[in-house]
Amino acid sequence: MANAAAAADQEFNFERGLPIFAYRILAGLAVLTFLSIAIVVAGKYYGSTLILAGHTASREPFEIIIGNDTVSVPANMIRKKEQRANGPAASLDLYMYWPTRSGFERDLAPAFNDIAPETNAIIFVTLVPRTTLHDMTGRFDAVYRKIMTGPATSFGAGLEGKLLSRDHGYIGEHLVYGPSDTGTEGRFVARCQDATTLEKTLLAPCETDIHLGETLTARIRFPGRLLAEWKDLNRALPRVLSGMLVKSEDQSSRSKSRIDIERS
Repeated sequence: MANAAAAADQEFNFERGLPIFAYRILAGLAVLTFLSIAIVVAGKYYGSTLILAGHTASREPFEIIIGNDTVSVPANMIRKKEQRANGPAASLDLYMYWPTRSGFERDLAPAFNDIAPETNAIIFVTLVPRTTLHDMTGRFDAVYRKIMTGPATSFGAGLEGKLLSRDHGYIGEHLVYGPSDTGTEGRFVARCQDATTLEKTLLAPCETDIHLGETLTARIRFPGRLLAEWKDLNRALPRVLSGMLVKSEDQSSRSKSRIDIERS
C-alpha cells in the first residue's frame, strides 16, 4: 500500500501540468524564502531598535513651559520619551554630546551608549524651577568657602579642589574651582564625587548649575575627564542653554499665528 501511495504521488496531474510532489517542493521553497526575508527584515528592525534604545534622532522642536520660562528643544536632546511633548512640565531632562553639543544621532549611538568613564562624552542637563538665589558660581564665596576643608589639590588645567565638610553632609565630594578672573563667564565651580567613595562608578560624577531666564536653573552633570576642558564648558554651555529660551515676543507671535490659522 505504501508503494502504491508513493507512486500515486508521483503521477502527473494533467490539469495542473506538474507532478503533485513538485508542487510540494515549490511550496516548501516559497516558505523558506519567505522566512529568510522575514528574518532579514526583523534583524534590521531589531538592530535599529537596539541602536535607538529609547533615543530619537528626530529634530522636531518641542516648546516646554517650566515656571515662567518657555524653552524650545529638539526631540533628540530630550532624554525621556514621555517629556517629548509641548506644554507645561515640572522639569525637563536633556543630554548632549560633547564637544559638538548635539543631541542623539544614529552616527553617535555608540557615544550615547558609552558607559566607560575613560571615554564617556555625554553631558546631562536637568531644567528645574529655581530654588536658590545664586547659582553654583555665586555660592562659591557665600556658601562653599565656609565648608571646604583640608589643603587644596590640583586637578590640572588650572583647577584646584578641596574636600567639602562631612559635617555638612558631603561625603567624598570635592569642590573644584578655577581662578576668579575668567572674564564674563565668571569662576568655574563644580562639585565632583570621589570615585573611591562610591560602590559603583558614576557616568557623570561632576555637577554644576547655572541660572537661566527668569525662573530656571540648569543642573549640569558631566564626566570627570571633561574637567580638562573646563574653559570651553564654562563658555559654551550657558550660551547653548540660553539659546533654548523662547523670548516672550516670539511666544506671543507664535500664539497669534496659531490663532490666525485656527480662524482661517
